Order: sequence, then structure tokens, then C-alpha cells
Amino acid sequence: MAFRYTLRGLAAAESPGQILEAIRPVGRGMNGSFARGNTEPWANVVDVLRALGAQTLLVQRGVRDPDFLEEHQAFYSRQHRSVSRSCVRLHAFALPLPAPDVSSEERRVLEFLDVAARQQGYLGFVTIRPLSHAPVGATILKAPTGRRAKAKDSFPVHIAGIEFEVSGTPFLQQDNAVGACAQASIWMALRTLRRRQGNAAFSPAELTVAATRYLASDRTFPGRQGLTIHQMLEAIRFAGHDPLNLMMSRSPTGDADPTEVLGMAGPYIESGLPVIVALDAPGGGHAVVAVGQDAAMAQVRSAPRLVQETAGSGQLIVTFEPAASWCESLTIHNDNTGPYLELRAATTPPQPYALDHVVSLIVPLPDGIFMTAAEAEVMAILYLVRVAVMYTVAANGKPSLPEVPFVLRAVLVSRHAFRTWAKDDLDTDPAVAERYRTHELPPYVWLVEIHDAAKFKPGDATAKSRCGEVVLDAAADPLHADCLIFASVSGALWPSVSGLSGLLLIEEEEGVQAIGLSKEYLGCRIVRSW
Repeated sequence: MAFRYTLRGLAAAESPGQILEAIRPVGRGMNGSFARGNTEPWANVVDVLRALGAQTLLVQRGVRDPDFLEEHQAFYSRQHRSVSRSCVRLHAFALPLPAPDVSSEERRVLEFLDVAARQQGYLGFVTIRPLSHAPVGATILKAPTGRRAKAKDSFPVHIAGIEFEVSGTPFLQQDNAVGACAQASIWMALRTLRRRQGNAAFSPAELTVAATRYLASDRTFPGRQGLTIHQMLEAIRFAGHDPLNLMMSRSPTGDADPTEVLGMAGPYIESGLPVIVALDAPGGGHAVVAVGQDAAMAQVRSAPRLVQETAGSGQLIVTFEPAASWCESLTIHNDNTGPYLELRAATTPPQPYALDHVVSLIVPLPDGIFMTAAEAEVMAILYLVRVAVMYTVAANGKPSLPEVPFVLRAVLVSRHAFRTWAKDDLDTDPAVAERYRTHELPPYVWLVEIHDAAKFKPGDATAKSRCGEVVLDAAADPLHADCLIFASVSGALWPSVSGLSGLLLIEEEEGVQAIGLSKEYLGCRIVRSW
């Protein structure tokens, strides 16, 4: 049996097409060259590899990829022409290609892997399916610098007895014989959440079957006709998630408001949740997965995007900036074009899609999340007014809203991540941190952070701008239930008020408990949501 590993360099002068033809699966059983299919995803994958600094590719042949095996069983095994069940997997390393070993290729590969394990130069892998029309299978690569990805996970990869790890968002090119863009997008989103939620892994073929169980307008396979929104929701629900469908408002011309899209998607992406984006463009419908927000979030905006909410018994008008104000584009996985691309407010050739084309956002939530991000922001404003009145009346005898322009950043957080953050954030008042770490909490909470707008830097996790937060039960119904757990404010919100350094409200069974703080704090935002 031939040795199934080969080392090859990633030469700068070599085109993506040349690389693909050189490493393609043997005996693929398909007519035609790979160059005849849609190789744009592969070309963008090569761009990502080069942006990551990949120098060496380990070519692994004879791979039984679980997702392709499901596709093969559902569709390709029934064809008269033999289609191989084996894939090729490329493992990328930011290490130079070693010189040939005069003794054996086996020794050369193993010594390279031992060095790579010590130097942590692993960048991820790409699966090449034996399909000329859709070669790029299950792929996980690190996000290149400048392409911000929040919806990701760390995945173990085992090669020749060594365990590597890659942190990224899974990518898959659509194979429209078993599933179109909707199935590929759902696969990417759910595979990102699989280890976090403990759900089973579903292949695109299985998602197609699940989506068309109760509502089908055509045959199940070939699956190239795509899915409706209702079918997409059914597939996600079948996989054990609770899909939230956020419909976008449309202008008289039929376009979406990019600001609304970014504002609606932002809190979920910041929570590490992938967002499936349904598009309706002049060229036809499509679906992609938003996995991050652009690096421009670290820059200063030309003008703030202010939002006003009416809150409190006195109908007070509260003005704030949502954290998504700093965002101008989404980082997406597009199964037709490649991973870690941009979706902006206006199309830039050759990209045919823009934020203006968004029809809806589908968020595969964990079970038991009944409050949306928009509802959490509204509730946070209500409780902020409540604590503001208590704080300022106690300090100077008359109520007043925060004097400092502030930003609200809503993040869905597990209770374990919330307590870990409270333990590690040394800037928070000790009385607040102690309560956060020991209080009984639901499985998930909405953490709505209050930031000093002048100090807020979304791209810098070390920036100290947080001067309060409202913590809400994510399973509460904001229309009928009291969802408050904590509300904490620092005196930094009221520079002219003296007497108190801050106030903490705790919702107890017997009522609200108020604790005065001894430390006026400015802290960092939460980074890990899970």
C-alpha cells in the first residue's frame, strides 16, 4: 500500500488551479477537469492560506470524510458511473517545507509533524471531495488577520498520533446534488455550535431530508432547488436548536436598511453565535453565514448612530449608541465563493450580494432562550432608569439620567462564562464581583454592558470603558415576567454627583436589594460568552 501522506510547498507562483489538479483525489470517477467546476471557493481558500502564512501542505489521501460519506450514500452511490468515496485532506502549516529525507518519506513526514506540534504552526485543514463541480468539502481554517470572526470554536485534529487544534469557523462549498446554499449555510452554522451545544453532527444530505419532511415542492434529491425560510427553520429545529427568524423591514424599492441588519445581527455575532443571512438579490436568492463583524469596529465612526427609548413611569427619553454602530460590514462564509469574506452595504464587483439584499436573519439559538437581543436592550434601559433614579436621589436628592454618553452592548452569556468573567475582572467593585460569582443564575443570561462612549473601543478587549451592566434572565418573557437579576452602575456615569461610588441592585424573592458600592470602576467588556 502506498504511503498516504505527502509534503508539498505552497509556492507563490503556483495558481490555485494547478494546486487543485496536482492533489485531486485519485480515481474520482467524474468526467472532466476540476477547472470546469466552481473553483472560486477553492481560490479564496488558497488566498486565506497565503494570508495565514502557510508554507507547507500535508496531503493526506484516502480520507473517509463523514459528511461526504453521507452524501455518497444518499446520492452518488446510486449512479451507474463509479464515484470514489475517498477524499483528500490538506493540512496547512506555517512552517517551511523540509528537505527530502534520503532514508524515507515516512520519516520526513513524522519528523515534520513532531516539529509542528512543538512550534504550534498548525493552521487548519481543507477537504477535497472527488467532485469536479464542488471540490471543497468540510474545511476549518483560522481566520486571517483583519477578517474578524467571533462565531467559531476550537476543533481537535489528529494526525499520525499527534493532536493539533484549530480555532475557526467550519466552511463547506455547496454540492447542489444533495443540498444548495441553504443546506450548506445551515451545516456551517450548526457545525460551529456542535461541540458547544452537544448536538449531533448532521450532514448536508441529512439536513435536506429533515427540511423537506413536511413541506416539499419537488423531489428531495437532487437538492439544487434550494429551501424556503420555513424549510430552513424546520431543518435547524430538527437538529436540536431553536431558530429565531428576524425579518428585515424593506424600503419602497425593496432594499433592506444596512444599519438595521448590522444592529440586529451584532449582538448574536458578538455572543459567538453564527447568523444565517437570507438574501434576495437581483441575481436570485441566496444564503450565507455571518461569522463576525469587520475590523473597522476598532476605528472611530464619522458620526454616532443614536437610538432613543422611552422608559420609566415619567416617560423619560433615554438616548444611547448600540455597539453595532461601529460596524460597517459582516464577515461571512459564502458557500459559492469562499470563507471569511465581506458583506458590505453596497456591492463591489465581483461580489453580487450586499447588506441591502438581506431578507431575514436566522439565529440557531440554544433551547430556552425566550428573550431576543432587541428585547434585552429595551429591558436594560428600563432597569437603568430605575437604578439611575435610586442612585442620583440617594446622592443629591433629585433624579437624573446618566450624564455621560453611553453605549449598550448586549451579549448572550452562559452562567459559567459570566462567573469566570466576574472572577477575572479585577476592576469591578469587589461587592459586585462576589455577588456575580455566588448568586443563583439561570443557564443563560443577557449581559447588557453600559460603556462610556468616549472610551469604548469594540476592537480592543483591553479597553476600560464599562461603567455598569444589566443582567437579565434570557429565559424570561419581557412582556409578562420580571427578568432582572442584577443592575450595577458606577459613579463614572455621573461625574457631577458626589456621595456614592456606585449602586448594585439585586432581584430577590422578597424584593429588590440595593447595595452601595465603595469603588467607582471602569472595566473591560466580556470576551468569552460560553
